[in-house]
Order: sequence, then C-alpha cells, then structure tokens
Amino acid sequence: MQLPEFIVTQQSDNGFKLTFTLQPQDPCFAGHFEQLPVLAGVIQVGWVFDFAEQILQQRFDFLGLASNKFLQLVRPPVSLQLAVQYQREHGRLKFVYRLPSGVCSRGAINVQERA
Repeated sequence: MQLPEFIVTQQSDNGFKLTFTLQPQDPCFAGHFEQLPVLAGVIQVGWVFDFAEQILQQRFDFLGLASNKFLQLVRPPVSLQLAVQYQREHGRLKFVYRLPSGVCSRGAINVQERA
C-alpha cells in the first residue's frame, strides 16, 4: 500500500511524529467499505512499519504484533498524527495514531533489524 503524503513534525534517532490528511477517494479506503469508508487496522499497522523503515532509514523484518488497540473508527476526510518509537533493545516499534478528538489506535510491532 502506498504511503500517504506526510509531514514529519518531530524526529530523533529512534522515533518520529508525522501528520497526514486522508480523503474519501484515497486508495487506502478502496473496498473498505463502499458506503462507509474506514481505514482498516491492517493498513494502519502496515503504515507504521513502512514509515519507520523510510524515516529511520532502517530495514526491518516483521516478527508479529505485540499488542494493538483500535479505539475509534478512522473515517475520511480526516487529519491524523502518528507517533512511532523504536525500542531497539526490545525489538519493538511502538505507535499511537491520534485524531483531533484523541487516540484512535495504539500498539506495538515486533521487528528485527536487517543487516
């Protein structure tokens, strides 16, 4: 899945925050669902992984989900903030997606750095 256009608002060696806006016609909503577009959880998790590789300039192997909570539906048009923290010592990407109304999802992905 193609990443949306985004703006990095904060960055360090092991984490970042970014913002982006989604519209109903964006490909991430195709087929999920026609009359009630919702950003699927699997896309949210995939984006965390892809954003982390791009922004942290590190390749990862996906080892599984450590924990995930989807607290609010993400429906377009919407502005989202994503915060990701790479916990190298635990092999984990922790993330939080926020809507203007508050946290919509959070969790962690177990990863291993590629050589």
